[in-house]
Amino acid sequence: MQAKYFSTNNMLDDEWGTTLSLHSQTSTPSQRPKRGHTEQPPPSSAWRPVALILIILCLVLLIGLAVLGFVFFQFYQLSNTQKDSINKLEERSGNLSQQLQSLQAQNRKLVETLQQVAEKYCRELYNKTGEHRCSPCPENWKWHGDKCYQFYKKSKSWQDCDSFCTAENSTMLKIKTQEVLQFAMPQSYSEFFYSYWIGLSRNDSDKAWLWVDGAPYTSELFKIKIDFTSSGDGDCVTILNGMFFSKNCQELRRCACETVATPVKLERLP
Repeated sequence: MQAKYFSTNNMLDDEWGTTLSLHSQTSTPSQRPKRGHTEQPPPSSAWRPVALILIILCLVLLIGLAVLGFVFFQFYQLSNTQKDSINKLEERSGNLSQQLQSLQAQNRKLVETLQQVAEKYCRELYNKTGEHRCSPCPENWKWHGDKCYQFYKKSKSWQDCDSFCTAENSTMLKIKTQEVLQFAMPQSYSEFFYSYWIGLSRNDSDKAWLWVDGAPYTSELFKIKIDFTSSGDGDCVTILNGMFFSKNCQELRRCACETVATPVKLERLP
């Protein structure tokens, strides 16, 4: 009985093994590659190098962008710093320019004040002696106001006196103010009746009297007297003993010249 049970089990095991063997044989040919064909790798394994290269390139680009951004930021900060420095320098330059202009204005005022004091002091010295080395006029010229005057003794015609005064870097005497008139009148007094040509003339008897600088004559300061003893037309004016006469321009009279006084030199003051 027991021997029969073992034989039956053995038979079932043999059948089960045969069935598994057949099943494995039938399934095995479907897994073998066909002849003439190579085994293809999975698609994922072929794209891995490409993806790795792309990732590396992206990282390089990101690093490059980061570097460029950092450089740009540094340049931007440097640019702003330079702009601030330039603005500060321009502001300081403007302040220094204003201070310089202020100092220059103060210096001009000081120079003008010093010049005025020097001129006043020199004029006091000049008025006491009638002559002083600090005088702003040429030698032997008379200082009055802001002008220098010279009354020459040599006689010439009116035209020659005009040329003579020009050669002396001056012009013929012009009397346009009461102050100059009061100064010129005493200079014109002469016991020998020597009159002086002044810079007043006209082109014809029916023309207006004009000074040598082109300014018109006004009769408010003085009147011109006609000298009937003078030959020809009296188209030029002389001054004698405080009076003014129209005379022939070709007559020989003394020359009266004037020029602008130069600034008083400080080194000539005592």
